[in-house]
Amino acid sequence: MENQSLLLTLGVGVFASSALFFIFHKGFGWAGRLAALLSILIVQSIYIPLAAMNWAGLDVFAIHFGFFTMAAALPGIIAGNGDAQPASVDANGKKRRFHWVPLTIAGFFVILATVDATIITLANKGASAEFIRQFLPEPRRESAVNVTSSFPGTVSNNFQKKYDQYNNYLSQLKTQTERGWKIGEGWLTKPYVNQPSMFRIKVTDKADQPVAGGKVQLSFLRPANKALDQQFQLQETVPGYYEMPVSLAAPGLWNMVLTISRGEEFHEVKGETWIEAVK
Repeated sequence: MENQSLLLTLGVGVFASSALFFIFHKGFGWAGRLAALLSILIVQSIYIPLAAMNWAGLDVFAIHFGFFTMAAALPGIIAGNGDAQPASVDANGKKRRFHWVPLTIAGFFVILATVDATIITLANKGASAEFIRQFLPEPRRESAVNVTSSFPGTVSNNFQKKYDQYNNYLSQLKTQTERGWKIGEGWLTKPYVNQPSMFRIKVTDKADQPVAGGKVQLSFLRPANKALDQQFQLQETVPGYYEMPVSLAAPGLWNMVLTISRGEEFHEVKGETWIEAVK
């Protein structure tokens, strides 16, 4: 399911679970726990196949599964206790079934769902300029002027590397450090979502001479949504300069992996960049 409709899908599923429970429990007169169990099975039997066909990540699946279950399980527990015990009577002689504690628990889960949905949405879509101004501190002026990408010059951290490749990884890191290639520049204009912007890098050696004749591949990796990942083969325009128009499909933070190969030489660095929302 689309990340931008996370709150909608949560709301629909929670409403469906709750509605089915009250239909079974109040309409058909079934016991609370039985009504809750059937409501959970029906909703999850619909949601799980849909989630598998439109996979948005384990975090999105977990929050949907948990709250769809709780929407029926919580009233089922409350009703089940009421089924097993006679209703209490208040000071006016009226029957009283519900206690403030279950309602507090329900409120807690509503708040938790809202917070989790907001975090997931920000991770996938990025934050708007207004959100950043309201909730994040001002960047330091000396380091924030026109900066939209950076390459710290280290080998990209690939935590999926097999253990028997680790020695090769250390050897590659040492070789790159001794080689001393430097990567600079980045976007020529501020990048906006779904709008091509020229991305250019400058590659120089220890002596600040251009590294010409290389093959440069640039990968943009979207945190929490691998389906948006893209790769580009940068073209050399003048010695040591490689560029390509790039368009990315979502605003916010992107990770980058840049690989440069020339003959037997292989250089890999990581970086990050920020894509603005539509103008």
